[in-house]
Amino acid sequence: MPTQGHKRGSDDSSTSNDQGREGNKRLCAIAKGTAATPTLEMDVIKVAKEGIGKVLSRLNKVSSPYANTDFIGYLREKISALEAVIDDKVVVGVFGRSGAGKSSLMNAILGVKTLLPSGTVGACTSVIIQVEANMTDSNYVAEIDFISKEEWEKELESLLKIKEMDGEEKDKRMVNMANSKIQALYGEDAVGKSFDELKSVESETFSDIPEFLSSTRKILSFDTATKFSTEIACYIRSKRKIHGKQSKSSQIHYWPLVKYVTIKMPNSKDLLEHIVLVDLPGTGDCNKARDEMWESYITKCSSVWVVADIDRAAADSDAWNILDNSISNMGPGGQCQNITFICTKTDDINPDNYMLEMDDEDLHIEDSSNYSEEQKRACILHRNQQAKMEIQENYSNPYEAIDEMQLFTVSSQEFQKDNNCILRQEETEIPELRALLKSLNDQRSEKVMRDYVIGAYGILSLVHVVNHGITKSMETEKEKLHKLLEQRLEDELQNIDQFMSNIHMEFDKCLSAGVLESEKTCVTRAKEEVIAPKGKGGGGYHQTLRAVCNGQGFCRSTNGVKTNMNASLSSSLCDSIRNIFSKTFKKSQKSISAKIDNFSILLERHDEETMFPRLAFLKTEEHKLKADLKHEIIQRKKEIYSSLIKSIMTSMLPSYTEASNVHGKGSLKRMQDILESHIESSKSTMFHDAKGKMLKLLTKLREYIVQEIRSKLKEAMKQSLHNELPLPDISEHYEIVKSAHEKMTGKPITDVEDEKCVPEHSSGKETTSEQVPLRNNRNDEKIKKKKRSVKDVLADAEFVDKHMSALIKRVTMVMAIADDLLGKKMIQDETYSNIYAAKTNAKKMRKLFQVVRSGGLPIKSAFYTALQTNEPSLVKDLEATEPFP
Repeated sequence: MPTQGHKRGSDDSSTSNDQGREGNKRLCAIAKGTAATPTLEMDVIKVAKEGIGKVLSRLNKVSSPYANTDFIGYLREKISALEAVIDDKVVVGVFGRSGAGKSSLMNAILGVKTLLPSGTVGACTSVIIQVEANMTDSNYVAEIDFISKEEWEKELESLLKIKEMDGEEKDKRMVNMANSKIQALYGEDAVGKSFDELKSVESETFSDIPEFLSSTRKILSFDTATKFSTEIACYIRSKRKIHGKQSKSSQIHYWPLVKYVTIKMPNSKDLLEHIVLVDLPGTGDCNKARDEMWESYITKCSSVWVVADIDRAAADSDAWNILDNSISNMGPGGQCQNITFICTKTDDINPDNYMLEMDDEDLHIEDSSNYSEEQKRACILHRNQQAKMEIQENYSNPYEAIDEMQLFTVSSQEFQKDNNCILRQEETEIPELRALLKSLNDQRSEKVMRDYVIGAYGILSLVHVVNHGITKSMETEKEKLHKLLEQRLEDELQNIDQFMSNIHMEFDKCLSAGVLESEKTCVTRAKEEVIAPKGKGGGGYHQTLRAVCNGQGFCRSTNGVKTNMNASLSSSLCDSIRNIFSKTFKKSQKSISAKIDNFSILLERHDEETMFPRLAFLKTEEHKLKADLKHEIIQRKKEIYSSLIKSIMTSMLPSYTEASNVHGKGSLKRMQDILESHIESSKSTMFHDAKGKMLKLLTKLREYIVQEIRSKLKEAMKQSLHNELPLPDISEHYEIVKSAHEKMTGKPITDVEDEKCVPEHSSGKETTSEQVPLRNNRNDEKIKKKKRSVKDVLADAEFVDKHMSALIKRVTMVMAIADDLLGKKMIQDETYSNIYAAKTNAKKMRKLFQVVRSGGLPIKSAFYTALQTNEPSLVKDLEATEPFP
């Protein structure tokens, strides 16, 4: 199909492509597949905020002696914590060597041609840039954070020392980097100047950035992307010669002083409301603060995009080194879930050269008036396909928690063309990549809305219920309930404490074996991998080893390759805990997070339709507490895993300092001897210390979890069961949020007036007003479930058989269902592991259905029950498609 003369609509920032076409209605379509109703067409978060706002306004007007200051403070704290839910974001890290086209790619995805400066020969993005949505106004905003003045002075001294080195110590790449930083700030003639000479001109040099001198953030704001891009270039891109401009501001580039830049982009809610795109330069930096920030961003990335020029993507060692080294940081100690490899500049191709060994028939090119365009298009598409196949063959995924890599071959230039396009927009694959980003944003939006609604429902239910008077019998019920809840809390905490103690003992055993292995192999391993690796001698490696010592055991080269003495020395310790660490912190039935999920002081039968209303707040508090604990576990997981390397670094620090001060002839051999001698003399204590620090962190985690659960739930019990305070009528807001909550949980909530509930007793006796419902966790075998009739079991199996195809496509809570079936001994551990290992939900469901189909009626009925618990909205939707009997 001819493409010559094809004209596209404007790509100006005012339109931001199709970002505004779908709008950003965050309406209440909470349960996927559920038909919208008038109530569901309202913005639930907006309604919830209005209700919360009314409560907060009333709290500000309550005064002594009528005020219950403790209760008021508690409500304010809960409201403040709820607002923080909105700020929960996913970090997408964008990696790639200089010149790979990252800036152009991000501009194309975001729909603005000139957002990030790009396309200048000899210039490259040199600082960390994070891009997020501007949710306050329509301006393009840059928030620039600088390193401290003291940090720059230390770095300047280091740069000058690098320039002074000679002989085998001289590193040309480091010298070039030092010159580029000095010239960027002090001018072309600054190369030969001393530290004092450079310091003497700083008042003039830094006059345009008083924020740097005062250690404050600089903020730039412009109403057009073009002006914005021009003004921020000197803060983010390396210096190049600018001819014909004499003004000081155009000649000085401040990027050596910048720690990172946050760009806030308007009209990008659909793509970036809950996403932060982080452009991470793949080169090493001799500034420790920036390098440490680079490492910290790595572990925060939930998604990683590796960008490489398509001409050398498959064979580009830099791209693969960046990928491998980045993934190694995101494995046990990080939270990466998916990787995307993006080949750029697909339109940069010479058809005549590409077709030297092919003819028109091979690429299905037909002779036409637009032959040259069709030939180029065919070559582009053919090379794209070949590149994807080759990259896929080279890639191996080292971590089960990371999904299969996705591949894109993109042309930012073709996508942004207005006329004479060679490729159709969909063939540039930018729309597909944007759809991926939008999908990540939508998924996080759904999570944020769910968490906000659940939290708001808890607060509004508490406010709603305290506005209603209580009878004497209700007061008695509350006292009995409080005592029972406190007893269950202590019982459950004892269970968790024992679980964590068992984990501690397993780690202790594994680490002890790792210590013995480390003591045996540490010297040999350090020599072979870092101190004196085979084939790496002379001046070239001298520079690397010196960089390692200057970096306290770590350096990252300009092409992204890491040399890490601390990691090498701690590798046996890390290997010893690999399995137990994965079991403890990854998604499995035996993980700490799974234990937290199964914790509850409330009891609830699946067939129960009513609940004591004052427990609604407790239930939502449990939900939030579990989410907060699991988030804290992720953060502490990083600290626990990295504690081994950090402890080794501390033990090795004296040798790094001593070796880095060795200079002159024969300095390489003396540095090597210092390092080797220190390892030999310290090995009897170094690895025991590392073990002790990890075990101490595990103990602190156990203490934190137990204390946090005890204090938070005791306070929630007290405030929900023993407070009455006149508060505003939020009945309308409460009902709407309650309806949304029901849709999300699939379980109706009782009205405030319905104070009596079905007790959890197995005796069959009539209930009394003194009996209260509690919810036990689903694995409590002491609770007797209502037995299903044969008719029910047959109906369950019929439903499963009838909707098998739809279930494979639409079920998302596969592992939760598998957990239920494993707990009921309907599937074996091996089956569970096979399901877990499958890469997508659909593949997991197919694995699960292989067992369900062959297991007969009991497992089909159990599957249906688990489906009702974990996917209630989907069950309702599928049942609605069945003909009325």
